[in-house]
Amino acid sequence: MKSLIFAMTFASAVFAQAALLTFEPGNLQIEGVTLNKTATVTAQDGTLSALKMDLLGAGLRAKTVLFVAAKVYVLELFADNKGAFTRNDKDAVSSIVNNSNLVGLKISMLRTVDAATLATSFREAIEANGYVIDAELTNLLSIVAKAADGTNGKSISMFMKKDGTNVNVYYEDTTGAVKSFVGSQSVMTKILSIWLGKSADKGLEKLKAQLLNSVY
Repeated sequence: MKSLIFAMTFASAVFAQAALLTFEPGNLQIEGVTLNKTATVTAQDGTLSALKMDLLGAGLRAKTVLFVAAKVYVLELFADNKGAFTRNDKDAVSSIVNNSNLVGLKISMLRTVDAATLATSFREAIEANGYVIDAELTNLLSIVAKAADGTNGKSISMFMKKDGTNVNVYYEDTTGAVKSFVGSQSVMTKILSIWLGKSADKGLEKLKAQLLNSVY
């Protein structure tokens, strides 16, 4: 298998390159953001690795501020076992965690949100699902808080890969900087609960409903 130290560039007329994942664009959009059909991990030499994921769902994250629904980002969710994804409230997270080895997320920012606020929003969503912020979640939230801000027009990517009883978690900020840590298998469940678990607010509730619908 090719090295998974991620390259910064890759020349292709078909794929739009990111440092962490390479995306295959489709023909649908949400709020002007093109939805991708697949996401593939990029190898060290800039070629595509064998680690490929299909789009499970996509949707708009909005948050009400002073009675106005502000558009925050478009989320795309990918995994390597699309056929096993259960599209209902109760089983969505477990169907991914139990049946997929690779999970990817692309967050396309529609407004600028500072890194600390992003980290706080993730924390609130995790806590809404009853999870205690333990050492590995503290590690994740620290990475998010210390990364570059979520700049309007740019994207953030996350990638999770099972490795035995562990999960390797990668976070790419809007500048292309990638940081990672190794967590337990439960960390995948906790991270996915942000968007597919118990919704922390009405905006996440609407996003979850969109994610449960097939795109391509």
